[in-house]
Amino acid sequence: MSHVPEDEPSELSADVDALYELIQAGGFWRLAPEWVPRVYAEPTKELADRVRHGLRRLSV
Repeated sequence: MSHVPEDEPSELSADVDALYELIQAGGFWRLAPEWVPRVYAEPTKELADRVRHGLRRLSV
């Protein structure tokens, strides 16, 4: 299953497919430090509002 247009070079397609398979298998996480969160909060309007307000406080 290719994730790039068919008119792209096959080498690029193979690289993209390999990266996709790596991420799907969870292999991406071995490249990230342990402190990077693996689980995230459910995106809700309330969460988006909290993030927006926090960013505004930082930008002042």
